[in-house]
Amino acid sequence: MGYYSNFTYYLESAKVDTKKVQELESFFSNEENDNDISGFLNVAIDVDDIDSEIATIEDISPEDDYGKFYDDHLFAEKLSAALVSGLIEIYFVGEDGISWGYRVLPNEVYTMSTQWVVDDPNYPID
Repeated sequence: MGYYSNFTYYLESAKVDTKKVQELESFFSNEENDNDISGFLNVAIDVDDIDSEIATIEDISPEDDYGKFYDDHLFAEKLSAALVSGLIEIYFVGEDGISWGYRVLPNEVYTMSTQWVVDDPNYPID
């Protein structure tokens, strides 16, 4: 039995070291890393100028955005190592409705989870 989840992301001025992005893509496409890789196998990170040292991320494309992302934290760590400035948030929603994600900053990864709140300003507060 597997645990499938949906992957989405948010980018905010996410600039990366293009050499490190190529290393990330190589790691996630290397069959020798099979035991560590699942949902992000053969992930592609599109940047605005692959020929420059620093570029802005335009897209993060796993082979399928609905899969078994057991490598979610590993991917966040590798992404963090490539990130020079800005932030990236990656989100997952499991087949059971559970949501989680990571806020990725340069060389830092923070786990995110969801919390239900009442957002009606008329709700009484004790």
